[in-house]
Amino acid sequence: MRSILGLRIKNYRILKDISLGSIFTPAMSIGQAAGVQKNAGEVLTPITVVVGRNGYGKSTLCDALGFIVDCLKSNAEQACLLRGGFERIISEGSERIIEFQIQYGRLLYTLCISADKYNIPFVYAETLSHISAEIGAEDSMNFYVKNGIGKVVRPHTNAEDIHLADTRRLVLATLGNLTEFPDIVAFREFLDSWYLCYFSPEAARIPPLVSSQRHLSANGSNLANVIAFWEREHPALLDDLVNQVFSNVLGIRKIETFAAEDGRLLVRFYERGLTKPFYAAQMSDGTLKLIAYLLLLGDPMPPPLICFEEPENGLYHRLLAAFVDEIRKRSAASDKRQSQFFITTHQPYLVDVLKPNEVWILEKGEDAFAKIRRASDDPIVNNMVQEGMPLGALWFSEYLDK
Repeated sequence: MRSILGLRIKNYRILKDISLGSIFTPAMSIGQAAGVQKNAGEVLTPITVVVGRNGYGKSTLCDALGFIVDCLKSNAEQACLLRGGFERIISEGSERIIEFQIQYGRLLYTLCISADKYNIPFVYAETLSHISAEIGAEDSMNFYVKNGIGKVVRPHTNAEDIHLADTRRLVLATLGNLTEFPDIVAFREFLDSWYLCYFSPEAARIPPLVSSQRHLSANGSNLANVIAFWEREHPALLDDLVNQVFSNVLGIRKIETFAAEDGRLLVRFYERGLTKPFYAAQMSDGTLKLIAYLLLLGDPMPPPLICFEEPENGLYHRLLAAFVDEIRKRSAASDKRQSQFFITTHQPYLVDVLKPNEVWILEKGEDAFAKIRRASDDPIVNNMVQEGMPLGALWFSEYLDK
């Protein structure tokens, strides 16, 4: 499965210029297929966990991923308005161009958002290209646009001109629906399938209308509908999940849905040793959250990228190891069931079960903007982990962020 090998974010709030993994530079190569020099860093692992103090950019990093998705699903103006407008998200003192660069397998995607003289956001530039030996070769480009004018390359044909009627919308959103551009379609579907978790226990406690739904919503409000889908389409998988995970982690021996007289869908949970069921309204926030997380991770067709912001909130610390174990199973699964994870955390117990190359540390520079580094870049940290010291304990002892 293709995945994000590298990510660069420029001029997005506190993230004035950070890179994770392997990425080509410079961040924007106008008129070229890709950058001219590759960063020395190793590619991103299937699990990327970001730590750092409050106010150092962890939430901003998650929001930047959401911003890219919102640009695709609506447009640049709406994505900015959801966050208070362009002026609220552009880094102070920057050149007023927000940049994102994603290396996805052998594809390199660059998106630049700016604002016009009326402060209306628009797509300043957008490029999707193959990373090839002939950097800058026209036939390695999928498309390139700047200020609404550019080119698109069909397989085995000459480049065609692009003239956009609406510069607020991504070229990816339009060309990604045309079957004659398979690489563009695949990348659009990849971005469109990202799961950014905004789970709300309150939303999950409200019984939805009776129906079955394949995937969990961002806030978990359709938790009962997803369980109903599993009952109908994947009963054996649901039994396995309950018997092998829910039973061991939460003591739940059975889950079933039923339709109430008013057309609402309820879920009954049965605990080991008890005969009477209990319902979502009676659950703690942490238990309800973990149930939703485990269903998400057990999805037979999971999202290709899942982002959790501080998933430990409300969870008993010893459950975190089981949670990460399920993430590892999903990140190491076969192509069809594999996902990549971006996670932010404040919890050393979660970091304890990670490897140094999976952990990134956000810090704040003298200019008040964020900078980021990988834990595995520190030889002292590597040596101490090899000697058996848990990574979370090193973090607690200030070996990671100082």
